[in-house]
Formats: sequence, C-alpha cells, structure tokens
Amino acid sequence: MLIKDEALLKRIEQFNWVLLALLTTGSFVFFSRKFALGVLVGGILAIANFYLMKRSLLKALDPQREGKTRFVYLLKYYLRFAALGLIITLLVIKGWVSPFGMLLGLSIIVLGIALVGVEQARKLFFKGVV
Repeated sequence: MLIKDEALLKRIEQFNWVLLALLTTGSFVFFSRKFALGVLVGGILAIANFYLMKRSLLKALDPQREGKTRFVYLLKYYLRFAALGLIITLLVIKGWVSPFGMLLGLSIIVLGIALVGVEQARKLFFKGVV
C-alpha cells in the first residue's frame, strides 16, 4: 500500500507542475502580465511549501528519530507559514503581482489534488471497483 501511496503522491507533484505551466501560459495569453506573474509566483510558492511540508512530515513521522520532533516540526511549520505570509504580503502590497492571480497560483495544490483524485476515481469506476 505504501508504494501505491508514494506513486500517487509523485503523480500529484508532477501534475502540479503541469497545471502551473498551463495556468501561467493561459494567464499570459488571456490576462495581464501582472496576473500571470501572480499565478506563476503563487504556484511556485505553493509547490515549494508543499514540498517542504512533505519533507518535514517524513522526518517528524520517522520512527527511528527521537527527541522533540513534533515541537521542531511545529516550529518549522509556523516559521514557514509566517515567511510565506510575509512574501505574499510584500508582493501584493508592492503591486508586483495581481492578488487574484496570486490566489489562483496558491490554489494549484488544491486543484492538482482534486483533479488527480477525479482521475483516480474515474479509473476505479471504469474498472468496476466502484
């Protein structure tokens, strides 16, 4: 089961990059440069945060590690969250990116998980499992 879960997670991670490329390209074509830049930067921030959170969780849940793993994980989580908030605030206040573009970019992980989930459900449905 673990190998299937890892393959699914890898699929989600790859799909997030594809989705980011498609949304950024579409935004440059149909919307302003500022909006497209918001999608690009928001997507990169979201994907980077997802990767760092995954890495931290793997370390925190490793049964061989001892000590204050939960505290360190929570501390890193809150520091990462604060840094992400500061970066987003700075980009939006300075007017370098569109807030709506940034919001779309930050939603890439949610969209990626939902679309891969729908794809997996469709596969199971047509196999007759569901």
